[in-house]
Order: sequence, then C-alpha cells, then structure tokens
Amino acid sequence: MKRIVIACALALAACGQQNAEQKQDEAFPVVTAPNYDSSIGPRGAAGIHSPLPMDIAAIRAAAPNFMVASVQDQIEGNPFTAITLSAGDEEVFRVLPTADGARVHSIVTRSGQARGPDQDIVGVATFALAPAEEVRFCASENFDGSAGFACSTAEDGNFWRVYRVPESYDGPSDPFDAIDPDVLHDSTLVEMRWVAPRV
Repeated sequence: MKRIVIACALALAACGQQNAEQKQDEAFPVVTAPNYDSSIGPRGAAGIHSPLPMDIAAIRAAAPNFMVASVQDQIEGNPFTAITLSAGDEEVFRVLPTADGARVHSIVTRSGQARGPDQDIVGVATFALAPAEEVRFCASENFDGSAGFACSTAEDGNFWRVYRVPESYDGPSDPFDAIDPDVLHDSTLVEMRWVAPRV
C-alpha cells in the first residue's frame, strides 16, 4: 500500500511539473532558428560570399529565403538605389552599390536579427567584447549624427564593426585616438558591414 501511495505521489508531482513547464513554454515561447542566413562577417553576409551584379534577380538567387526589394537611399545627399533583404516585416540587410551602380560594394546590417562572427548583436555587443585581433584598426565615423567609430583588422579590412559612443560623452571623438578609453569600452555596436571583394 505504501508503494502505491508513493507511486501516486510521484505521478502527481510529474504531472504538476509538466503543467509548470507547459505554462513556462507558453510564457516564453521557443524561438525557432530562421530559415535564412542571418550571419555577417569577413567571409560574407546573408549567404552572399562573392561580388555580384547590383541586380534584384542576382541578389534573390544568392539569398533566396529573404524578401528582396529595391529602395531609394542616399549618402551625404547623393541619391542611389539600394537593395534590401528582409525577414518578416524587418529589414535585416541592406546591399549598397559601387560608385557606378553596377556591382555590390557592401552589405550592412543594423538589425538585431543578424549575427556577427562572434555572435555579435547590434544594440547589445560593446567594443569591450570585440576580439582584439578583429578591431586592430579603428577610425572615427559619424553615425546618424552621433559620434562613433568603425573598426576592422586593417585599413583595407573587409568586415567592419561600427560603434556609437555613449550619449553622455561630451569629449573629443575625432581623431579616434582622442576618445577616452573608458568610453571606447562602453560604446555600443550599431552596424556591421561586409565589403565585397573587388573583381
């Protein structure tokens, strides 16, 4: 009889645990892995690893699981046509053209869905977490009107991390060496950029 009571108690406990786990799963649903390539790094971005024509069909063929569209953009007032790679209702990557508009120059991301080579996430990673060998060369860079800097392995590096300094910082930001070292460590990743190899 004692064994039956213990067995019933264990069964009830297991049932309660299962219900608790089910409620927890409902509160924090499991996020399934995306069926598109969300990576960006020295070897490429969004599954694109080689120079491509700046063409919707070519980009769609290279990144088939994204929604691909052209969009008007500008740099310093100079307009051009870019190509966006989106998942759901969010732009994950933006493809930028060479000066003549013929080929892909670079692919950038400001999306939290993208992942850098060290699982870097825009808006989460800081300069302090970047591998030293991957940020050997840094230069000041204005980011949407805020002080920041971009870093790579060298001046001609093909993968760049762009950081914004904390808003509270009011010291010098140009040249890069003038930025306070403590401020550098607290600077937040705001963009990652892969530069396509030249043909």
